[in-house]
Amino acid sequence: MAPNEKAQYSIKDISRLSGVSIATLSRYFNGQSIRPSNERKIKKILDETGYRPSIAARFIKGHASGVIGLIVPDITHPFFALIAEGVMREARENGQLVLCGSSEGSVEIEKQIIDRFSQSILDGLIYIPVAKAENIPAIESFRNLPLVITARKDIIRGVPHIYHDGEEGGYLATKHLLSLGRRNIAFIASFWDSPCSNKDLLENLDRPSIRSRSSVDRFLGYLRALKEAGIPYNPDFVVVTGYGHNHGVEAASILKSRFLNCNGVIAMTQAVANGFTAQAKRFGYRIPEDISVVLFDANESKADYTFTYIELHLVTMGQESVRTLNRLIEGKEAHDTRLDVELRVKETSMALHPADQP
Repeated sequence: MAPNEKAQYSIKDISRLSGVSIATLSRYFNGQSIRPSNERKIKKILDETGYRPSIAARFIKGHASGVIGLIVPDITHPFFALIAEGVMREARENGQLVLCGSSEGSVEIEKQIIDRFSQSILDGLIYIPVAKAENIPAIESFRNLPLVITARKDIIRGVPHIYHDGEEGGYLATKHLLSLGRRNIAFIASFWDSPCSNKDLLENLDRPSIRSRSSVDRFLGYLRALKEAGIPYNPDFVVVTGYGHNHGVEAASILKSRFLNCNGVIAMTQAVANGFTAQAKRFGYRIPEDISVVLFDANESKADYTFTYIELHLVTMGQESVRTLNRLIEGKEAHDTRLDVELRVKETSMALHPADQP
């Protein structure tokens, strides 16, 4: 042990060193009355070890801690921040606290958070995995803990999932652009880690690790609307990229380099849409006259436009996640919940001028 490094004691260590049971320690930490002799023993060991009770020490199996866990890919991202707001709002109304961990889009950090949370006593866990979901085996640490998956679907069999109807959202966005006379519609598919290229996205749709991703769900709606309109699918109109402003800039450049007469675009986030429209303007395109843009949800600030968007009700998603988790905590059955989406038409979409229609 390095100099000045404190030993890490567990509740079992304190029980062994003090000679009192874990049940007695639990009563002491919860402020309940115990024998004076036992109280003196506990205080002596606490002074000697410098041990302070954590959540795990304060609550033993069979006793509610009043704390639930929340793991998100990126707490600074407006999408996840609004879900977290809904989680905290609902938890607060139920007298619960939320222990939140942000994996910053990293599979490795996510695994560390899962490991740390598994060492705490939580009543339940709300989990939004980094889309690759590589850490599902690590979640086995929570196999006896109420668990809800949020903003994803079909991740873990037998676990309730709370998600939006992404396919309907993709369908509504594409149908709206088609109704404006726009047939050359690009789809900017965002991923935390790109599972494939635009050329083989369609061929990989049956892979379970891809079907669970929100961009793919929306892509299915895009395909359905194109098919319904009798428009052949062209993979050159698809850009596989990330979630940031720079990814939107990149997407506009890629589409330009493919010499496509793109007149409609569907983006997954406002950051991507901001980047795309900024670069499109540099290329001399007008928004929405030349290119109309629809995105999914519009909750970020510093936008150049009031975007037409698919509303996702993210705060509601967070609230419903807590309600579902509490049903599990109470020993009741809980099932998947699919939330509806709605199209909100704003200033970034307009009918294509008849002279510009193909």
